[in-house]
Amino acid sequence: MISTCQSLPVATSCYQSLPVGLDVGNGSTKMVIEGAERRILSYVLPLHREVYDTQIGTVEYLDGSRSDLIGQSWMTGKGAYLQSPKSYLKVSNDRDGKIIYGLHLLLGAIANFPHQPDWNLQLIASIQDAKAFGDELKSSLSGRHSVRLNGKNLTTVTVDVLSVVEEGFGAVASASHEFDRTGQSVVFDFGAGTCIVSHFQGVKLIGREYTQGGVEDLINAIATNIETRKYVRSQGDANLIRAGIEDKTFNYGATGWNFRDIYQAELKPWVQSVLAPALKIASPWMASASTKLAIGGGAQLPQIGSLLAAKGITPLSDSHWVNARGLASLAALKAKGAS
Repeated sequence: MISTCQSLPVATSCYQSLPVGLDVGNGSTKMVIEGAERRILSYVLPLHREVYDTQIGTVEYLDGSRSDLIGQSWMTGKGAYLQSPKSYLKVSNDRDGKIIYGLHLLLGAIANFPHQPDWNLQLIASIQDAKAFGDELKSSLSGRHSVRLNGKNLTTVTVDVLSVVEEGFGAVASASHEFDRTGQSVVFDFGAGTCIVSHFQGVKLIGREYTQGGVEDLINAIATNIETRKYVRSQGDANLIRAGIEDKTFNYGATGWNFRDIYQAELKPWVQSVLAPALKIASPWMASASTKLAIGGGAQLPQIGSLLAAKGITPLSDSHWVNARGLASLAALKAKGAS
């Protein structure tokens, strides 16, 4: 049975334009539509044959503005991992991954919402170095896309990209109440693949620098640790390690093996190689900054909160979400201003 528009939590009309925040991260993709939120792993698995059981997040591109995708099918998120734990593609595998797979993941995220036959999205997205790459991301996402989701639901998704902004800009909008409007602030965005350090006067950005390396470096270090290799008999599964860190159990899937001691052993060198350079970049600003905030998945790592607090830096709760939520708020304001 086809769901009616009235039953959907994110739209009052099938053709209503919805403000959307889209944060395609190296680790996960976050989408916020009128308060409804979905987060999926930034994994894509191209499908070249029929699968036994279609996973949520499966997309078949039937027709639309991206003629290069017509006839292609793919799985996204956890479904991509479950279908092929060794063959799925990660956004972080390609320096242009957010542009290449941005629409794949947008449609995969839509597949996780309740079905409706038409989606009209007024969207703000973010990317590292929006000045250089914003137009490419906008072009890859924009247009009308007719797809089959989850193997059954025919849907048309129309995407109007209102703007593409710098990564972390949405977090600033979301956390603006935390800022000293007359003073200086420093924001650390500890992501999966990069650390971004931003310096603000009030809510105006006056400086931003990047360092390579992020949470994935820690996960890879645990995966290749000799004790992990001894237990697994090969390199560890990064997805199982990520899940064990995020739920703070440090359990390796359902095997009964715990990698807490390995996490402890690898955390110090990770801090020295990834966290310390970001703190060094910010050092000239720290003495004059009245507000020092940390966002991103790295800010939520076990034991990192206390380390940051010792430096006078406050990790925001739900830091995975603050950028996407801020982008959605900006999209709502911009859409309202244009109406």
